[in-house]
Amino acid sequence: MTHSHDHRLTSLFDLVVRSGDSRAAARLTEQAAEDSLTLEWTRQALLSLLRSGGGGHELRNAAELLTELEAIRRRHQARRIADHRSQFTGLRSLLAHLRGASWAERPYVVTDRLCQDLGFRKSVYSPASTSGWSPTTIAIHPELGDSFTPLRRAIETLSLPPGAAPREEEVMRSGRAIAVDSIDVYRNTYRPLVELSRPRGYLAVPVVSAGRVTALLHADHHDVDVDEADMMTLRAAATVCALTEEHETLRSAIVTRNHRVAEEITAMRTALDELEQTQLSLAEALGTESERPDCSDGPVRALHCTALTAREHEIFEFVAHGAPSADIARALFVSEGTVKSHIQRIYRKLAVSTRAEAAALYRKSHRQGRGRC
Repeated sequence: MTHSHDHRLTSLFDLVVRSGDSRAAARLTEQAAEDSLTLEWTRQALLSLLRSGGGGHELRNAAELLTELEAIRRRHQARRIADHRSQFTGLRSLLAHLRGASWAERPYVVTDRLCQDLGFRKSVYSPASTSGWSPTTIAIHPELGDSFTPLRRAIETLSLPPGAAPREEEVMRSGRAIAVDSIDVYRNTYRPLVELSRPRGYLAVPVVSAGRVTALLHADHHDVDVDEADMMTLRAAATVCALTEEHETLRSAIVTRNHRVAEEITAMRTALDELEQTQLSLAEALGTESERPDCSDGPVRALHCTALTAREHEIFEFVAHGAPSADIARALFVSEGTVKSHIQRIYRKLAVSTRAEAAALYRKSHRQGRGRC
């Protein structure tokens, strides 16, 4: 509370107690309802006056004002107790909503749950990276109405320059949460946003996932100071966010790895099936087969033809009819590379080097009555 503010409050207090000014009493009561420091200062001044004694009308005015302030104080306490009770179930609600949310939806889920289930009046989600942070999403409790439309618009279009908020940047570097009281609220932070928000202090808590700060959570009660219980709640909410992020990252990595393993297993099975069907000799496999016999037209080539496996006969027939390797692969549900490997083995066994030669051999073998190669 500044000196000028303290002087105005003292003058207003004197008008109420010394003169019984009803309009001054209404103004003082309204300020106390909105400002916890004003409420506490006025309570202590009234209690001091009642203890010291004084004129009868002053004591009566003081007692009446104190009764109104105590009613305000009880309402604040009742609201705070209700908020704390709801925070336990609110964390469960946050976790449940995050589990079903996409990456794009999560900032909205977090800020909405902080205000609806966890007792805060305003909350902001700011994604963070190695280059910095910037607010993107805000939620405001329905009780505050439309008073913060300019704040919403500012966050929607904000691009926070480096060095604009030293306090939050320290949270980014250290990974430690901070609580800012009402006296310190405008220092070392981004003043334009604070002036639009007008909080009675606020909390800034990092979301630390896999050892890295991935976001900042801001929250406040607007007209009531934040306390240690609020800090514990917001830290718990940040932990829920971090665990959800880590779980999603791990699940995505497992899914990707499973796909790769499945592809590798499929490729191995295909290779084993092909190896089982082929009659490739050890010498051929090692690339050291002896010189092929003369493969001029005649019985020798027919013998080569009978050495083809069932799959090679099938592919040879496709080749003889002019089918490209890609079409053969689609027809047989194998890769184009597999088809090309089969064709090379067929060429070696039949002692041909081109598709034209293979087609000619196929037609000749059928004309000679040898059946299919």
